[in-house]
Amino acid sequence: MMSDISQRDKVEELKKEIKQLTDKNDRLRRAVDELSTLNELALDIGGSVDSNEIMRTIIGRSIRSIGAEQGDITLVDEDRQDTAKTLVRSMVSSKSHSAVHLNRNLLGWMQINKKPLTVNDPKEDSRFQNVEWEESIHSLLSAPLMIRSKLIGILTIYNKSEGEAFTDQDRRLLSIIATQSAQVLENARLHEEEEALKKMRHEVELAAKIQQKLLPDEEPQVEGYELCGRNITARSVGGDYYDFFPLDDQKWVICLGDVSGKGMPASLLMSNLQAMLRGQVLYQPSPADLLKNANRQFFQSTDAEKFVTFFLGILDTSSHTFRYSSGGHEYPFVLHPDDGFSRLKSGGLPLGVMDNQEYEEYTVTLNHGEKLVIFSDGIIDSRNEQDDRFGEEKLQRLLMNEKDKSGNELMNNIFDASLEHNANQEPFDDMTMVVLSRNP
Repeated sequence: MMSDISQRDKVEELKKEIKQLTDKNDRLRRAVDELSTLNELALDIGGSVDSNEIMRTIIGRSIRSIGAEQGDITLVDEDRQDTAKTLVRSMVSSKSHSAVHLNRNLLGWMQINKKPLTVNDPKEDSRFQNVEWEESIHSLLSAPLMIRSKLIGILTIYNKSEGEAFTDQDRRLLSIIATQSAQVLENARLHEEEEALKKMRHEVELAAKIQQKLLPDEEPQVEGYELCGRNITARSVGGDYYDFFPLDDQKWVICLGDVSGKGMPASLLMSNLQAMLRGQVLYQPSPADLLKNANRQFFQSTDAEKFVTFFLGILDTSSHTFRYSSGGHEYPFVLHPDDGFSRLKSGGLPLGVMDNQEYEEYTVTLNHGEKLVIFSDGIIDSRNEQDDRFGEEKLQRLLMNEKDKSGNELMNNIFDASLEHNANQEPFDDMTMVVLSRNP
């Protein structure tokens, strides 16, 4: 009898040892499988800089290694106001199921907790009460993609194969995959952002060159007059526009416009304005009618918040008269050689504010030694470190002090003074000036 009991004890002890060895062997096999998965994943994504390709590889490896139907990666930006904003989604499916995607409640949970999550019965999970899950979701496993304690994305796989539940081992493996993949994915994303930024800078440089060619490239020869202009943009491209060109041997069109806003949108509208003006002026040589037609086209082709202040005049060198019209622009100065200055005051709304707007037209005579100074508000709106404007009063004083100099010298001195007031910072706004001087 004792021999039988002893024998049974030995058998039970042997079974325990076998079970321990089997469990140990299973753990070792899982460890080997995990290392193999991670090694293959590292080889697959290590040399790539394509974030979408990297994400698809991560997802593919995850669903194959753990045994799921499909998966996705949602990249998020915690620095945005809408932190739940999905920036990128990549989907891989092992079966012909309709694609599922990360629930916003789940996204919010992950942003708060930032740890792996297993949901094997979504409709009964107390953490997500009153959440309407997609019918195709039976289970899910999710792991955060973290970079230095910052959530950059979420890796999620859906529906364990054969209707089984996701295990702790599955959770551990997905967490390791997410941890090992996060930096590679972030590096690829940053590389793509850098390449996109380079491309954008190149395009802006090309746009700046094109815009510069739209402006006069040299001072024209106008009998009895000096005519010059200058433009400095607040950014690479800008919305200020000036132009002068002959209608015939005795008439010159002179104009200056300021499109609302800055940068690329304003520059595109500026180019459109130049095309409208040049296309009409030969057939409609009336400043008021030109502004009326330009306003109609501008109003019909732009958004309500976009407008242009615009001043346009036509110089007749035979009679020395200057016919002009203005759409809400700064009043130009006329500097008199002996007795101060006057302003060319005129009404009219900026272009693009109201359809069917009528514009008034005026005529002045330019006498010997007088200078007409047309400018954009960027000249007077430059600000110093105390946020004080350059202002019209300072501009007036400088114009009076500089009125005996040539138009080019006067213009450049005004620019220098406004830029110096701006403490050589980036200009607050585009700065433009045109000076027409009748010879003494």
